[in-house]
Formats: sequence, structure tokens, C-alpha cells
Amino acid sequence: MATNTKILLAEDDVIAAQHMKQSLLRMGYQITGMVQTGEDVVEQIAVNRPDLILMDITLGGKCDGICAVQKVHAQFDIPAIYITANSDSEVFERAMLTEPYAYIIKPFEYYQLQNAIEIALFKHNLEKQLRESENRYRTIFEVSDNAMMLIDEHSTVTMVNEQFEHLTGWPKASVENVASWTDFFAAAERSKLKELLHQVTADTSVGRHHIESVLVDRNGPARIVDMNVKKFPDTNTHIVSMHDISATRLAEKEIRQLNEELNSINNGLNQEIALRHKIEKQLRYKATHDYLTGLPNRVLLFDRMKQAFAFEARHNTLMALMILDLDNFKNINDTMGHLSGDILLKKVAGELQKCIRQYDTVGRLGGDEFVIIVNDANTIQDIITFADKIRAVFQEPFDVLGQNTYVTTSIGVAVYPLHGSTIETLMKKADMAMYVAKKDGRNTFRFFSDTMNAQVSNHEYMRTKRRIAHTGKSPQHNLLMRTAAPAVKDQLSH
Repeated sequence: MATNTKILLAEDDVIAAQHMKQSLLRMGYQITGMVQTGEDVVEQIAVNRPDLILMDITLGGKCDGICAVQKVHAQFDIPAIYITANSDSEVFERAMLTEPYAYIIKPFEYYQLQNAIEIALFKHNLEKQLRESENRYRTIFEVSDNAMMLIDEHSTVTMVNEQFEHLTGWPKASVENVASWTDFFAAAERSKLKELLHQVTADTSVGRHHIESVLVDRNGPARIVDMNVKKFPDTNTHIVSMHDISATRLAEKEIRQLNEELNSINNGLNQEIALRHKIEKQLRYKATHDYLTGLPNRVLLFDRMKQAFAFEARHNTLMALMILDLDNFKNINDTMGHLSGDILLKKVAGELQKCIRQYDTVGRLGGDEFVIIVNDANTIQDIITFADKIRAVFQEPFDVLGQNTYVTTSIGVAVYPLHGSTIETLMKKADMAMYVAKKDGRNTFRFFSDTMNAQVSNHEYMRTKRRIAHTGKSPQHNLLMRTAAPAVKDQLSH
């Protein structure tokens, strides 16, 4: 990239102009000036010739950006790039008549602007060299790689070169001083070409007149040609230069079609990825949540407890693990049916969620057992207050299929780090405390104490046997096998 390129910035928004100036300076360009009106553009160029104009279409003064570019092109050969927020088609078509090197719609990425500047400078440099060459050798245009013809004031072809013969299939003898220059183009194109020639004749500037048209050769096939028409100074003679861009346009069409196909494929892939992410999210949810209540299951509960351990250790606070077992839930299933039992469990889950704080967790172990992790408790009294809050939920009836249903709960509480520092220990001790709460009359809560160990051993055995008979092995079976007395282990293994 050239670092000595001089740019004139025409922008009526002072803040936007300053921001653009700083970005251009960082890119290595030189800013010859910043103007806000079309009149200032022409005046600045007359004083300090830039290599390129970055032109906003909306400017102050009577002359907008398009008008300013027209005036510049009438006197100077300086490329212009429009940078505008105006995407109106009428303005765009008007701007295109001034043959800008790019038309960039705000907002844009600065790498796009840099690319447009470099392409414009490169293209303008080539065109400038071509113009100088044509001025020197316009009378010997036979050496041109383009198909060329000279036409007189009556639009009659007076001379063609060899490339013209190759392009059209018509020999010179059949063309020169015989045919009108529009005879070689599709009928629908001829009025446009006549208008172009009229504009060239009426235009006294050295501006270029560029157009694409459809040429039909002697054998019938149509070709798309890029055509440049110029008038020789002080004469009625025009020179028409053409080159075949059919292959380019065909390639562009194929590229567009390919891009459309790639976009379609990409959209399909994005949809597939989105679907997979959705499925993965659903699978992760199912793997960590209870199917009936939507509460965290054992997997997620244990993960939350690990996090809680780390938090409480850092902040020197308490964590309470509460195991809740609904009292006489089997009777509700037997008398009202399993559907009612499931509805009751979902209702209980919803009420428990209302009780907990944002950083606590309530989950379901299975059956009628729930677990609550109470984080960041300062004192045992805070945990007692929370347990009373949970018990209060069960003082009101639950609406199950239109029937008021009363149920109570027994709660066992183990506290980290007072009663243990592992998940297995706290689970076991909270379960023992829950058993004692049931033994002491239900509808209450008990904290774990060391005296509970002996009186709970037989309870663990009988409770586990009942679970196995009803649902298969309990989720706590392995835990019991590791912690139970030898006699109980022997019975569990059977």
C-alpha cells in the first residue's frame, strides 16, 4: 500500500469526518483537507491536487457531492469514491453517471474502505496510462487489443481494426463507409447507443462515456461488450472501443449462482448445528433434571453440593443439606391413584421452589423424597428458620384435581462442615435425621446427632428393602452397602 497517497475528505458530519481522518491516517494515507460543501471541494482541488476524493453525497452548500464530482471531472482527472448513508436508487443512479470508483453505504468496515481506495488508485492509474497512450497513438489504433471503429457525424463507420473483424465476424470491406455503427448491436440496444453518442457530442469535457451493450456477430451469437466512446477534439469524429466481457459476465453469473448454492448449504448447516445444539441442550437437561418435576436430579444436586462446599469453605459459612420425605405418601397413591400422586409431587416441587433463595437448590431424589441445599447460612438459627419456612408450606392443602389434599413432611438436616465434609456423609446423616423426625411423630424436622447412628441402622435396612421391592435398587443402595453394619450388608446383598 502506498503511504504517500493524498486524499481529500468531503464530509458534512464533523465528528464522522474526524473519525474517518484518524482511521485513514492510521492506514498510512495523507489527508490534504476536510471540507463540508461541494463548492469547497472544487476550491480545495484547485489549490492542492489530491490523488483521490472520498465524497459524501449529502453536503452543505448548493452543490452536493454528485454535483461536486461532476465539476471536478470537468476540470480534473481525479477518482472519487462515494461514502454515503443514502441508498436511494434514484440517487444511486445519478451518482453512477459520474462514474465513481466505489459506492460505499454507511456504516461500513474500514478494511472495506481501504480495499476500495487501493483498487480505485490502481484502476485509475491504469486508466490514466491508457488515456495517455491513446492520446499519443490514437491514429494508429490498429495495434489495440480492443475492437475499435471510427464513426463520422452521420454515425457511419469509417474505419475498423482487425480486432473488430474478429469480434463481429464482419470484414472491413463490408463495414467501412457502409454500415451505421449501431447495426452491430441488438435492436433493443440501439436507442440507448444513439443517446450515448448524442451525450458524447454535446459534452465538451474530457470525461469518459462508458456503457455495456449486447453485440450480435455475423453468425448470430450475442456477446456482452464493454464500450467506451470518445470524441476527437475539434472534430465530428468519434472513436468507439469495445472488448468482449461475455466470459467475465458469465463467470460472475456462475459465481453468483455458486454463492447462492453455498449460502443455501450454509443455511442448512446452520440449521443443523442449531438443531444439534438444541438436542444437546435437551439431553443435558434430561440428564440433570427430574423427569416429573423438572427439579435438579441426583447428578445436578451433587454438583451443586460440590460448589457449595467450595463457597462455604472460602466464606466460612454453613451449608445445610435437608432431606424431605412426604409423610404417608403411599396412602395418597393407594387411595387417590398414581396420577394424583404425581400431581401432588409436582405441586410440592413448585411450592418448595418458591421458598428457596436464588443461590439455594431444591431437587428430587426420586419417589417422594426431595433435597434442599441451603447455602451461606451464618448460624444454626438461620437454618432452623428456613426449616420452619419449609414446614409452613405443608400447613395448607394442595389442589389435586379439584380436591384439597393435605400432606406433611419429615425433614432431616445435616450441616457442613459440622456433620461432615463429603456428599456421602451429609446425605447419610441427613437421611438418619429424617428417619428420626418420622419416628418422633412426623411433620417435623431433626438435626443429625451422633446418638442417631445406632437407632437408624435397622431403619436403613427395612427402608432399603421396601424401596427394592417397589422400584428396584435404591439410588442409595451403594451408599448403604459402604456404610451399613456387617449384618445389614449381608441382608442387603440378598
